[in-house]
Amino acid sequence: MDGFRAERLRLRIEQFAPALGDAEANLARIARAQADAAAEGVDLVVTPELSVTGYDVRDRVHALAVPEGDVPYPGLADGPDVIVGGIERDAAFVPFNAALHLRGGRVLHRHRKVYLPTYGMFDEGRWFGRGDRARAYDAGGGWRMGVLVCEDLWHPALMYLLAADGAHLVVVQAAAAGRGSWAGGEGGGRFASWPAWEHLARAAAVAYGIYVVVANRVGTEGPCVYAGGSMVAGPGGDILARGDDLAEDRVTADLSLDAVARARRPYAHARDDDPRLVHAELARIIGERG
Repeated sequence: MDGFRAERLRLRIEQFAPALGDAEANLARIARAQADAAAEGVDLVVTPELSVTGYDVRDRVHALAVPEGDVPYPGLADGPDVIVGGIERDAAFVPFNAALHLRGGRVLHRHRKVYLPTYGMFDEGRWFGRGDRARAYDAGGGWRMGVLVCEDLWHPALMYLLAADGAHLVVVQAAAAGRGSWAGGEGGGRFASWPAWEHLARAAAVAYGIYVVVANRVGTEGPCVYAGGSMVAGPGGDILARGDDLAEDRVTADLSLDAVARARRPYAHARDDDPRLVHAELARIIGERG
């Protein structure tokens, strides 16, 4: 496929529990998902954060890293586009938590996680290098996309940058643990922590008139129980599809640029936004802070 279609982009989230440290098994799982997706007319398969390696890799990070290159996972060359989460090392041998959009096995776009959490149970800053950009890219058929990874969603400036760069669709990979299982979520889900993710996704979708896709994992690693709940938020802020909050699941939705256009009428947020003002005021703030 040379690119997506404007009138219908069928997207599927493959919500699953990656096997920790077993890239071979995880890649085989993703390849099967690609094959099933191809049979069902899916154009893009999205997997969770670090879907190739599992999340809590710690000092195995270097052994699991693949060199930066055009074809990092040759076994995923067949079938529809797929966004995988893997560990990529640069020429200086620094490993990055990377989301890779693959088309025909080749990297169409890469996003290296910018914000590496080092609070609570998380210690990513110890193992990974930090990404230094958030950019939209052309995916064909008139679609512009952006990709973020987990904690990046909690820093709204990154979503703003992608929207200002013309994104119609932002994919967020996640390995978000569930908290507050006894309390439950506002909408009746198992985890009290998950509604915050939905609020962030829906707020960005309705503010910018874009699709926001959150692909979260499930399963357990050590003491962590991952919260599932993968979702597709439409450009009007409504939830179009949602995954189970405990079990593996497949979440499929049809997206269109017509829906993006409708969501931006009668609003004029994108037209009236002024990145120059933001740039000037940030420069002032940074200068005043020294």
